[in-house]
Amino acid sequence: MSRPIGCPLQERVNGMPKYLNRILALVVVIVFYFCGVFEVFSGWGMSKPVQVSFVILLIGATLWITEAIPLFVTSLLILFLGKTWLLGVLREGGVKISETVFLGPFFSNIILLFLGGFVISSALHRYKIDEDLARRIITKTGNSIPMMIAGIMGITAFLSMWLSNTATAAMMLALCIPIINSLPADDRYRKAILLSIPFSANIGGMGTPIGTPPNAIAIQYMQKAGIAPSFLKWMILGVPSVIGMLVIMWFVIMFFFRGTSKGIVQEFKPLKTVYSRRAKLVIAISLVTVALWITEPIHKLSSGTVALIPVLLFFGVGFLKINDLRALSWDVLLIMGGGLCLGEIISAGGLSNWLVARLPVDQGSFFMLAVVLGVVSCFMSTLMSNTATANLIMPIVMGMGLSQVSPVLVGVAFSCSLAMSLPISTPPNALAFSTGEISVKDMLRPGLIGTIIGIVLTFTAGWWWWKIIGLY
Repeated sequence: MSRPIGCPLQERVNGMPKYLNRILALVVVIVFYFCGVFEVFSGWGMSKPVQVSFVILLIGATLWITEAIPLFVTSLLILFLGKTWLLGVLREGGVKISETVFLGPFFSNIILLFLGGFVISSALHRYKIDEDLARRIITKTGNSIPMMIAGIMGITAFLSMWLSNTATAAMMLALCIPIINSLPADDRYRKAILLSIPFSANIGGMGTPIGTPPNAIAIQYMQKAGIAPSFLKWMILGVPSVIGMLVIMWFVIMFFFRGTSKGIVQEFKPLKTVYSRRAKLVIAISLVTVALWITEPIHKLSSGTVALIPVLLFFGVGFLKINDLRALSWDVLLIMGGGLCLGEIISAGGLSNWLVARLPVDQGSFFMLAVVLGVVSCFMSTLMSNTATANLIMPIVMGMGLSQVSPVLVGVAFSCSLAMSLPISTPPNALAFSTGEISVKDMLRPGLIGTIIGIVLTFTAGWWWWKIIGLY
């Protein structure tokens, strides 16, 4: 997932103090706003609604990129501007439009899907099921450190498919710190273990629709176009990418950080867990929910409807309490809703049609367009929230009127997840860096190599695989 919402890693953003960054961003936003009020962009062939939607896009982009205000506040600002400014302009022009057009994205099927994922994650963590599973798998890797690192990467990626990758990385780091401390201070395996956790957490998110927000945002836009893959089909196109990237990153980490220790000094033991009746029911309900997501084409229930099952049962029966509800990542849901709302603003205001008429989009070269957008998305996600990046790029992709939009959206989603070369790129990276055991250089070299290889594979082997399974 993206960097912690509204919490930059350091007191400086883009090389300048936070307060100065905030002031400059707000000045730019005010300038953009008055450009819209006084119709400065009318010379570009924009009608008033197009100008308003364009200005809202510029304001959202500025605030999401600079993080001058918390990202979820930017999403709510976009909703506010859509419901007041754009809605008023459209109604003045005689366009009949309901404000629910802008409100709907904040409680769509995709938002419900992610809410269900968050609730399952909370329940598994509350009853220590995720930790116990991780410990059991790690102990099966034997006393070989390289094999243990492979096991750590596998379980981290698997958990990140279903749980928050930030929470997964935090848990795995806590589990592995005793192992790291048992190794000599100069042993390079210490860094190898630390780096294996954030990299695999980032990669694992590509495997399921709930693994990371960019996946869900891509599916939402594909649903709008009537071409969205099912939960199972997304796994079929995403899991092979996860497996391939895990193997590659294991070799990259071993190349840079192969140590000298032959085995683990301190034995790593699983918890002696005897699951309570509640824990067993949590596991059962979670498995049933996943099974219903995967079999969506059979029972015809939407993924959002299925996601309500664990929410209703876990809170209704008392497995989770009100404090667990308050602790859910509501800010992430608001950010996703803001991005989807921005897409509605771009469409309702006519900006999408304006862009289509002016962009040199050749229907036959959508592959090259996908590559360019993928690289741009990856670069932006390296420096800012990947959720915000997806929110900015995907509405524009939808407005281009491409004949093959699905692979472009999936390519952008995957590219956002592959940006993992800096401590600020993702929360798992920031957590690993905060241990003080690794430097920026330690993370940059393997992370950059993994990012480049991942982008190349996404638009070569991945592109071929997506066609084989019928994505386009």
